[in-house]
Amino acid sequence: MARSNMTRNDWLRFGTVIVVAVVALYLLYPFWPLNKVVKLGLDLQGGVRLVLEAEGVADMTPADQTKTIDQVITILSNRIDQYGLANAEIRRFGGERILINLPGAADPEEARRLIGQTALLEFRRVIQAGSSPLDDLVPTSIDQEVLYDRDGRPYIVERDPLLTGNALSNAVVRTSQSLQTIGQLYIALSFTQEGAEQFAKIMRQMNVNDLLAIVLDNMIYSAPRITESIKEAAQQGWRAVQDSTTITGRFDTNEAKILAIALRAGALPTAVTVVEEESVGPTLGNDSIRRGMMTIVIGFIVILIYMMVLYRVLGAVANLALVLNMLIIFGALVLFRAVLTLPGIAGIILTIGMTVDANVIIFERVKEERRQGKSPLAAVRSGFEKSLSTLLDANLTTLLTAVILLLLGTGPIRGFAITLGIGVVGSLFCALIASRLLMEKAGFANFIPVRVAEGK
Repeated sequence: MARSNMTRNDWLRFGTVIVVAVVALYLLYPFWPLNKVVKLGLDLQGGVRLVLEAEGVADMTPADQTKTIDQVITILSNRIDQYGLANAEIRRFGGERILINLPGAADPEEARRLIGQTALLEFRRVIQAGSSPLDDLVPTSIDQEVLYDRDGRPYIVERDPLLTGNALSNAVVRTSQSLQTIGQLYIALSFTQEGAEQFAKIMRQMNVNDLLAIVLDNMIYSAPRITESIKEAAQQGWRAVQDSTTITGRFDTNEAKILAIALRAGALPTAVTVVEEESVGPTLGNDSIRRGMMTIVIGFIVILIYMMVLYRVLGAVANLALVLNMLIIFGALVLFRAVLTLPGIAGIILTIGMTVDANVIIFERVKEERRQGKSPLAAVRSGFEKSLSTLLDANLTTLLTAVILLLLGTGPIRGFAITLGIGVVGSLFCALIASRLLMEKAGFANFIPVRVAEGK
C-alpha cells in the first residue's frame, strides 16, 4: 500500500483492521487445544446436568414464586462461582424447577453437595447433651427438640435459634495449628458488626460451661462449651468476638470448602431436591469437538478453493476476509467469555457462508460496474456503494434474529445465537472495511474477472 495513495481515512481503516487481527491472535494464543482457548459448553466438554425442584413454591403466589426462585438462582450462582466451576448455566426451568449445567464438573456427587446444601446456619442453646448414639433423650417442652451430631449423638436444644447465618460476613477454611489437632481442618467464621454485637450479647447471657450448638441444616457440627475467656471477650465489645467462632469436625478438604462456600453465599430460602441428574462423559464431548472442528475445516477449505476458482485473484480478497472473520469470532468468544457449544459450531459454519456471500454480492456488483466501462477503482467504489443497502438489510435482519434468540432462547439456542451474532458483525466489518481496503489500495481491483464492453 503506497503512502501517496493513502488518505487519512484509509490509514484509519488499515490501522483498525491490523488492530483487530492482532488482538484476536493475542486472545487466541496458544490456538490449540480448543478447550485451552475458548470456554466449552456441556455438550463439548462434558460435565453434569441437574434439574432441581424448589420445595413449597407451588403453593405460593406467582410473584412470591418468582422471587423465591430468583433468590435460589442467585445464591447457587454465587456458590458455583466461588467454587470455580466455569461456564455454568443456571436458569428457571418450568414453574418450580431450576436447570443447572456444569461443564467440566467431574463428580456428580460433589456438585449435588454444593448445590443441594441449604446452608441454614443456626446457633442454639443446648439443654442436654447425649454421651453416645444409644442415648434416648426426650424433650420436656414444646420449645425444645432433639437434634443429632454427625456421630449420631442426640442433643436437646431450644427450637428458636439465638443467632442465624445472616449474621455472618465471611467463612474460610483453615488448618489447625494446635498440638492436639494439628493438620485438621476447621471453618473460621466472621460476623458482621451487627452480628458480632448480637453474639457478644448472647455470650454475656450464657453461663460458663453452657453448651452452644452450631447447627447447619438441622445437623449439629459442634457444640463448644462457653469458657470464661469468651465471656470476658464479650464484655469488651463486639470487636473482641467478631472472629472468635469456628466450626470444627472431621472435614476433608473438599467438604470443608463446599461448606465454607455455602455459608458465604448464604442460605437458600427454601430446600431444593435433585429430581434429574445426567453426566455427560468427556468421550462424547471430544467426539463432538472433533466432528465439529472437522466440519468447520472442511467447509472452510472448500469455500477457499471455490472462491479462488470462481473469482481467481479477486477470490483471495474474500478468502482473507473469511480468515479475518474466523479470528474475530473466536477472539470475541474469548474476550466476552462466551461459551462455545455444539449449536455454536453450527452458527460458525453458517457464518462462513454468510461472510463469503457478502463478498459475492459486492464482487458481482463491481463486475457489473466494470462491464459498463468504468475504471477498476471507480467500479469498486460504485459497486460497494450500490451493494451497501443490500448487505445492511440482509445482515441487520439476521443480527436482529440472533439478538431475539439470545434474549428469549435457552441453552443450545443461545449458543447458536452468540456465534451467529458475532459472525454477522464480523462479516460486515470484513466486507465493508477489510475487503474494500484491499480492493482499493492493494491493487486487487485490477484483477476483476470481467471483460469491458466494447465501445465503452
